[in-house]
Amino acid sequence: MHYFLLGSSVMALIYLSAEGNIHVFQKPRFVGVKTGRTVRIYCVPLNPSLPARVEWFKDQTEVKLKNSQRIYIKEKSDTTNASLLISHVETEDSGTYFCKLNSTFGPGTELQVFRHTDPQTIMRRSKVKDVFIFLQALLLILCIVVPLVQFYRLEKKEDAVYEEPEDDHIYEGLEIEQCGGADLYEDITALARDTDAAWEVESPDQE
Repeated sequence: MHYFLLGSSVMALIYLSAEGNIHVFQKPRFVGVKTGRTVRIYCVPLNPSLPARVEWFKDQTEVKLKNSQRIYIKEKSDTTNASLLISHVETEDSGTYFCKLNSTFGPGTELQVFRHTDPQTIMRRSKVKDVFIFLQALLLILCIVVPLVQFYRLEKKEDAVYEEPEDDHIYEGLEIEQCGGADLYEDITALARDTDAAWEVESPDQE
Protein backbone atom coordinates (compact mmCIF):
# COMPACT_ATOMS: atom_id res chain seq x y z
CA MET A 1 0.00 0.00 0.00
CA HIS A 2 2.80 2.37 0.88
CA TYR A 3 4.56 1.63 -2.39
CA PHE A 4 1.37 2.34 -4.30
CA LEU A 5 0.94 5.75 -2.64
CA LEU A 6 4.59 6.58 -3.23
CA GLY A 7 4.34 5.65 -6.89
CA SER A 8 1.17 7.69 -7.32
CA SER A 9 2.82 10.73 -5.76
CA VAL A 10 5.84 10.44 -8.03
CA MET A 11 3.64 10.15 -11.13
CA ALA A 12 1.62 13.17 -10.04
CA LEU A 13 4.79 15.23 -9.57
CA ILE A 14 6.08 14.19 -12.99
CA TYR A 15 2.75 15.08 -14.58
CA LEU A 16 2.61 18.50 -12.93
CA SER A 17 6.24 19.19 -13.85
CA ALA A 18 5.62 18.26 -17.47
CA GLU A 19 2.47 20.37 -17.52
CA GLY A 20 4.25 23.41 -16.12
CA ASN A 21 7.24 23.17 -18.48
CA ILE A 22 5.25 22.60 -21.64
CA HIS A 23 6.88 23.96 -24.82
CA VAL A 24 4.63 26.09 -27.00
CA PHE A 25 4.89 27.04 -30.67
CA GLN A 26 2.81 29.45 -32.71
CA LYS A 27 1.98 29.25 -36.40
CA PRO A 28 2.47 31.39 -38.36
CA ARG A 29 5.06 33.69 -36.81
CA PHE A 30 4.20 36.63 -39.09
CA VAL A 31 1.00 37.59 -40.92
CA GLY A 32 0.58 40.55 -43.29
CA VAL A 33 -2.91 41.15 -44.70
CA LYS A 34 -5.13 43.93 -45.96
CA THR A 35 -8.07 45.29 -44.05
CA GLY A 36 -11.24 43.23 -44.11
CA ARG A 37 -9.50 39.84 -44.24
CA THR A 38 -9.69 36.98 -41.73
CA VAL A 39 -6.63 35.81 -39.76
CA ARG A 40 -6.17 32.59 -37.81
CA ILE A 41 -3.25 31.96 -35.43
CA TYR A 42 -2.53 28.50 -34.02
CA CYS A 43 -1.06 27.67 -30.63
CA VAL A 44 0.70 24.28 -30.76
CA PRO A 45 2.20 22.47 -27.74
CA LEU A 46 5.23 20.25 -28.17
CA ASN A 47 3.34 17.36 -26.61
CA PRO A 48 -0.24 17.45 -27.96
CA SER A 49 -1.39 14.71 -25.58
CA LEU A 50 -0.99 16.92 -22.50
CA PRO A 51 -4.15 18.81 -21.48
CA ALA A 52 -3.74 22.57 -21.45
CA ARG A 53 -5.79 25.70 -20.90
CA VAL A 54 -5.23 28.40 -23.53
CA GLU A 55 -5.26 32.16 -23.11
CA TRP A 56 -4.47 34.88 -25.66
CA PHE A 57 -2.78 38.24 -25.11
CA LYS A 58 -1.87 41.14 -27.38
CA ASP A 59 1.51 42.91 -27.08
CA GLN A 60 2.28 41.11 -23.78
CA THR A 61 -0.36 43.04 -21.87
CA GLU A 62 -2.24 41.68 -18.87
CA VAL A 63 -5.58 42.07 -20.64
CA LYS A 64 -6.76 38.77 -22.05
CA LEU A 65 -8.55 38.58 -25.36
CA LYS A 66 -12.12 37.36 -25.14
CA ASN A 67 -14.67 36.15 -27.63
CA SER A 68 -16.47 38.95 -29.41
CA GLN A 69 -18.08 39.70 -32.76
CA ARG A 70 -14.72 39.66 -34.55
CA ILE A 71 -12.60 37.50 -32.21
CA TYR A 72 -13.15 33.79 -31.69
CA ILE A 73 -10.97 31.72 -29.34
CA LYS A 74 -10.93 27.98 -29.92
CA GLU A 75 -9.79 25.76 -27.08
CA LYS A 76 -7.39 22.86 -27.49
CA SER A 77 -8.82 19.39 -27.88
CA ASP A 78 -7.39 15.93 -28.40
CA THR A 79 -7.62 16.30 -32.17
CA THR A 80 -7.21 20.02 -32.80
CA ASN A 81 -4.89 22.75 -31.59
CA ALA A 82 -5.95 25.94 -29.91
CA SER A 83 -6.37 28.89 -32.24
CA LEU A 84 -7.29 32.56 -32.38
CA LEU A 85 -9.56 33.78 -35.18
CA ILE A 86 -9.85 37.50 -36.02
CA SER A 87 -12.31 38.42 -38.75
CA HIS A 88 -12.61 41.70 -40.67
CA VAL A 89 -9.23 42.90 -39.42
CA GLU A 90 -8.51 46.61 -39.15
CA THR A 91 -5.27 48.55 -38.82
CA GLU A 92 -5.88 48.77 -35.06
CA ASP A 93 -5.52 44.98 -34.90
CA SER A 94 -1.84 45.20 -35.85
CA GLY A 95 0.44 43.93 -33.10
CA THR A 96 1.99 40.79 -31.62
CA TYR A 97 -0.30 38.08 -30.29
CA PHE A 98 0.85 35.60 -27.64
CA CYS A 99 -0.84 32.40 -26.61
CA LYS A 100 -0.43 30.97 -23.12
CA LEU A 101 -0.83 27.28 -22.45
CA ASN A 102 -1.08 26.71 -18.72
CA SER A 103 1.79 28.94 -17.51
CA THR A 104 3.94 28.96 -20.65
CA PHE A 105 3.83 31.71 -23.27
CA GLY A 106 4.36 31.10 -26.94
CA PRO A 107 6.96 33.00 -29.01
CA GLY A 108 4.32 35.33 -30.44
CA THR A 109 2.83 36.04 -33.86
CA GLU A 110 3.19 39.47 -35.42
CA LEU A 111 0.18 40.77 -37.33
CA GLN A 112 0.45 43.69 -39.74
CA VAL A 113 -2.75 45.04 -41.30
CA PHE A 114 -2.51 47.36 -44.32
CA ARG A 115 -5.20 49.53 -45.81
CA HIS A 116 -6.40 48.75 -49.31
CA THR A 117 -5.05 51.36 -51.73
CA ASP A 118 -6.34 52.18 -55.19
CA PRO A 119 -3.77 51.43 -57.96
CA GLN A 120 -4.25 54.93 -59.42
CA THR A 121 -3.44 56.44 -56.04
CA ILE A 122 -0.29 54.32 -55.86
CA MET A 123 0.80 55.49 -59.33
CA ARG A 124 0.13 59.12 -58.40
CA ARG A 125 2.20 58.83 -55.24
CA SER A 126 4.96 57.13 -57.19
CA LYS A 127 5.09 59.98 -59.73
CA VAL A 128 5.18 62.61 -57.01
CA LYS A 129 8.00 60.71 -55.32
CA ASP A 130 9.93 60.56 -58.61
CA VAL A 131 9.57 64.34 -59.04
CA PHE A 132 10.94 64.96 -55.56
CA ILE A 133 13.86 62.63 -56.22
CA PHE A 134 14.64 64.47 -59.49
CA LEU A 135 14.54 67.88 -57.78
CA GLN A 136 16.81 66.66 -55.00
CA ALA A 137 19.30 65.32 -57.55
CA LEU A 138 19.21 68.62 -59.47
CA LEU A 139 19.85 70.66 -56.33
CA LEU A 140 22.71 68.36 -55.41
CA ILE A 141 24.31 68.83 -58.83
CA LEU A 142 23.97 72.62 -58.58
CA CYS A 143 25.50 72.64 -55.11
CA ILE A 144 28.52 70.77 -56.49
CA VAL A 145 28.95 72.46 -59.90
CA VAL A 146 28.47 76.13 -58.91
CA PRO A 147 31.28 76.21 -56.29
CA LEU A 148 33.61 74.40 -58.70
CA VAL A 149 32.96 76.97 -61.46
CA GLN A 150 33.54 79.87 -59.08
CA PHE A 151 36.75 78.31 -57.82
CA TYR A 152 37.97 77.76 -61.40
CA ARG A 153 37.29 81.38 -62.34
CA LEU A 154 39.04 82.69 -59.25
CA GLU A 155 42.08 80.52 -59.87
CA LYS A 156 42.22 81.59 -63.51
CA LYS A 157 42.05 85.23 -62.50
CA GLU A 158 44.91 84.85 -60.04
CA ASP A 159 47.09 83.12 -62.61
CA ALA A 160 46.62 85.86 -65.18
CA VAL A 161 49.75 88.05 -65.75
CA TYR A 162 49.23 91.67 -64.83
CA GLU A 163 50.70 94.00 -67.51
CA GLU A 164 51.48 97.54 -66.40
CA PRO A 165 50.22 100.07 -68.95
CA GLU A 166 52.83 102.14 -70.76
CA ASP A 167 53.21 105.82 -69.77
CA ASP A 168 51.81 108.21 -72.31
CA HIS A 169 54.45 110.89 -72.92
CA ILE A 170 52.15 113.57 -74.21
CA TYR A 171 54.87 116.19 -74.18
CA GLU A 172 57.36 114.12 -76.06
CA GLY A 173 58.39 115.64 -79.37
CA LEU A 174 57.03 119.13 -78.62
CA GLU A 175 59.31 122.11 -79.30
CA ILE A 176 59.34 125.42 -77.51
CA GLU A 177 57.61 127.97 -79.64
CA GLN A 178 59.90 130.72 -80.84
CA CYS A 179 59.02 134.15 -82.15
CA GLY A 180 61.35 135.51 -84.78
CA GLY A 181 64.21 133.35 -83.73
CA ALA A 182 64.11 134.74 -80.17
CA ASP A 183 63.00 132.95 -77.09
CA LEU A 184 59.39 133.35 -76.13
CA TYR A 185 60.29 134.24 -72.60
CA GLU A 186 61.93 137.61 -72.19
CA ASP A 187 64.99 137.94 -70.03
CA ILE A 188 63.90 140.20 -67.22
CA THR A 189 67.05 140.00 -65.18
CA ALA A 190 68.09 143.40 -66.44
CA LEU A 191 64.98 144.95 -65.01
CA ALA A 192 65.62 143.64 -61.55
CA ARG A 193 66.64 146.28 -59.06
CA ASP A 194 69.67 146.19 -57.00
CA THR A 195 68.73 144.33 -53.89
CA ASP A 196 71.40 146.21 -51.93
CA ALA A 197 69.77 149.64 -52.54
CA ALA A 198 68.35 151.39 -49.49
CA TRP A 199 64.65 151.68 -49.04
CA GLU A 200 63.31 155.20 -49.52
CA VAL A 201 60.20 156.10 -47.61
CA GLU A 202 58.30 159.11 -48.85
CA SER A 203 56.79 161.17 -46.09
CA PRO A 204 53.21 162.31 -46.58
CA ASP A 205 54.27 165.89 -45.69
CA GLN A 206 56.65 166.07 -48.59
CA GLU A 207 55.33 167.55 -51.73
